[in-house]
Amino acid sequence: MKKKVIIIIAMLTMMLGTVAAGTQAADGPYSISKLIHTPLPIEVLINARKIQFTDARPVNDNGSVLVPVRVVSDNLGGALSLNGKDITIINGDRTIKLTIGAKIATVNGQTITLNAAANAVNGRTYVPLRFVSEAFGEKVEWDSVNQFVWIGSKDIPKLEDVAELVDIKPFLPYYKGVEGYLDPYWTGIKAMKAYVVEEKDFPFLLHESYYYRWDLIKSVGGSTYIRSSTTQTGSMGTGFFFLSNDKKYRSRTELAGVREVIGGFRIHYYGETDISDKDNFGDMNYINFKLSNVDYIGIRDSIDTKAYPILVKNPYK
Repeated sequence: MKKKVIIIIAMLTMMLGTVAAGTQAADGPYSISKLIHTPLPIEVLINARKIQFTDARPVNDNGSVLVPVRVVSDNLGGALSLNGKDITIINGDRTIKLTIGAKIATVNGQTITLNAAANAVNGRTYVPLRFVSEAFGEKVEWDSVNQFVWIGSKDIPKLEDVAELVDIKPFLPYYKGVEGYLDPYWTGIKAMKAYVVEEKDFPFLLHESYYYRWDLIKSVGGSTYIRSSTTQTGSMGTGFFFLSNDKKYRSRTELAGVREVIGGFRIHYYGETDISDKDNFGDMNYINFKLSNVDYIGIRDSIDTKAYPILVKNPYK
């Protein structure tokens, strides 16, 4: 019993220490109010799953999203034909014809005026995504907060339906000294497995909250933060933790007072550095800690009473 009390006190100390110091970074407390809001990369989702782009990403042409034409044909099932500047895409009983540089296109011979013309960029042929998708009979919706183009269904899967459930053993070294986090409900049974998620698995549903995307942003002073877009409405945001390559468990709470509410979305911010690393395990160089030294970013939540940790492979390494 005494050992359990000590563990609980240690865990609370770590959490409270992070809350108290969570806004302290290299450029001072609350510097996040001076964020440099760089545009988020546009993401395209078909039936709530992100298209994986490689070297050629979507572009915004005066409010119209253009994507490489092969992305459309490969993901929406069209047969593509390129002949000089002329583009033909056939999908079932629908034939779409566009010409690079022209704002006139046809669908089964019917002329359509486009908001943006097909274009050639660095040897790639780009076409207006909304026009082609709707010509194929797909519903298209633009999400300005998340910079998402939704095509088709918006039924976002549960985290457990996209994550991999793995054995906890490879992660145990990160929990040395804070093993109590493997039993957050103090049931006497530590987690034997963990859910592992990748950036490509966003968005997902965790309990009743949607996690749409994570992005790195900077403050004017140069500090780095994780920007998390969700639908969480609680007064205290769900905490994160870093499993770093020095086998440390580093707590991070949502930075108090800087959450953004945009319609039904909640934008949360988490610091790259935190003075709690100094308090919790004597990291005197905490201010220079980098996200590139993190193996997994954990979400301090669980799917069920088994309390399996939720670990996201660090996309910022």
